[in-house]
Amino acid sequence: MMGKLFAFNKSIFGRLLATFILLSIIPMSVVGLVSFKVSEKLLDAQVSKSNIDTLEQIDKNISVLLDQVSAIVNIYNMNNELESMLTKSYSNIYDQLLDQAKVENSMLRYSFAFDWLNFQSFLIGQNGLIYTQNYQNNIVDPDRLLSYQWDDYLSHMPDRITWLSTHKSFLKNNEGTNVFTASKLLQTANTNKSYGVFVLSVKEDNLYNIYKNLLNNGKEIFILDSNLNIISHSNRERVGGKMEGEPYVQWLSDNDESYKISTINNEKYLTLYKKISRVDWYIVEKIPMSAIYKDIDVLKSRVFLIAFICILLSLAAALFISRTIAMPLGKLSRRIQTYLLKGNTQSIKSPSSVNEINLLTTEYDNMINKLDRTIGDLVKNQEEKRVAELQALQMQINPHFLYNTLNSIKCLVWVQKTHLIEPTINALVNLLEQTINRSDELISIQDEIDNIDHYIYIQQIRTSHTITMNYKIDEQLMPYKLPKLLLQPIIENAIFHGIEPNKTTGTISVYGSQYRGGIKIEIIDNGIGMSEEDIDRIFNETGNQSSSRFSGIGIRNVDERLKLNFGLQYGLTINSQPGMGTSVTLTLPKVQ
Repeated sequence: MMGKLFAFNKSIFGRLLATFILLSIIPMSVVGLVSFKVSEKLLDAQVSKSNIDTLEQIDKNISVLLDQVSAIVNIYNMNNELESMLTKSYSNIYDQLLDQAKVENSMLRYSFAFDWLNFQSFLIGQNGLIYTQNYQNNIVDPDRLLSYQWDDYLSHMPDRITWLSTHKSFLKNNEGTNVFTASKLLQTANTNKSYGVFVLSVKEDNLYNIYKNLLNNGKEIFILDSNLNIISHSNRERVGGKMEGEPYVQWLSDNDESYKISTINNEKYLTLYKKISRVDWYIVEKIPMSAIYKDIDVLKSRVFLIAFICILLSLAAALFISRTIAMPLGKLSRRIQTYLLKGNTQSIKSPSSVNEINLLTTEYDNMINKLDRTIGDLVKNQEEKRVAELQALQMQINPHFLYNTLNSIKCLVWVQKTHLIEPTINALVNLLEQTINRSDELISIQDEIDNIDHYIYIQQIRTSHTITMNYKIDEQLMPYKLPKLLLQPIIENAIFHGIEPNKTTGTISVYGSQYRGGIKIEIIDNGIGMSEEDIDRIFNETGNQSSSRFSGIGIRNVDERLKLNFGLQYGLTINSQPGMGTSVTLTLPKVQ
């Protein structure tokens, strides 16, 4: 039994089946778990970003509310008429009641100007009197109002508004109403002497109304001051209390992040918090993670069901695919074993004990090695053939060119221009030396220019034509290498096809520059030019040259040599129009 199991594991079918099973179950499980974890993190980040934006909007709305409260306080603070009323001592009750009615009516007008803001305002004069709005028989509780010792409480910041956390109203009939309070010392402009205190209490409902429509799915929103007093809370019973014992109390003091995930009473919460810009308050939002992951949990159960079905289908597919792949490979393995046994190349104990994959791998490696050797021999032969062809082509000195050149030298003797004989022979010798020499397939650009000068000199002696050569080549490029006899065929083509048909004089310019990390050489003549058909004919020429040409190397061969030596991205292009001359551009790499 163990032997059969071992043989099954060694077989291609057994390995493929095991591989398919591993590749279907493990990756699906890992991908599923990773996907859910990533989804949860992305959801946390998205929910956090969305709720941070919500806190930003709550902050803006609270800032608008606090701006209005500050505006009311500043109105009273800049009212100079109040000083005389709040410091005046009265000898009779009638005058006191008249002035009190005047002040309270003025306070009532201010309240009408901000009627959307539900607030209560109090003036505490230096004369000991308390002034209020007309609250329709709502009576102030003076003991509670004066218990704060306002002068001492506000004296450390007399120029600023001081904010009190949420507390019960100072009105006797509204003792159950929660309010938060802004207070300010009233001082003379010149002496900064205090003449009273202005107290403005705003109902906490104004804060609650800002965020109450955002409460859903167990979400809590509350506002704390720096002492962790609860100014406002979505749980209305906690308003006015103190926040103690919960982990985000420490987070607010650290103020290092804008949100955290914590566990409170065995339940996870996403807690976000933001400092209100106008006062030393914090907005806190606490969201149960169960509400955030509610949709993901439903999706998770469905995905697990789908994954289970997919695993079953994968097992069936693995069995089918493994048999489909293994059967042909098994047959091939048996054929190889039969071949090896017949050839006596190796001894095989029995087909069942052979590792099919190792056998196929070994024989495949042997085949690849044989192919590599065969391809290497072919490449070597082709390279040797290419080099031989190039060298043979470079050796093709046209006999007519030699004959005409030697005949021209003889004519120089007849016309008694013996002083030209030695330069002509030297030019011919140098030209032939570069051509016949096989040691270097590549020569420098400077050497190629020298060859062109020798060739032009001989042509001028032979034909009495005047050819002017202009060289504008970057001096830094002169040492770089290029195949020998690369530029000479182009110069030769420019003379015979461009200049000689209609002219006895001509100009050929050679430009060389660095181009895209390589070299660009452009040869321009002022000859008769050519049409597109002529250009196509040049690239398709079969090698027929004029009998007076120097060699059999044509324009197409120059292009082929560049591509053979350096790659298909290099080569030769021709740009010409009839009557406009011809421009031939070569691109080649920098070769040291």
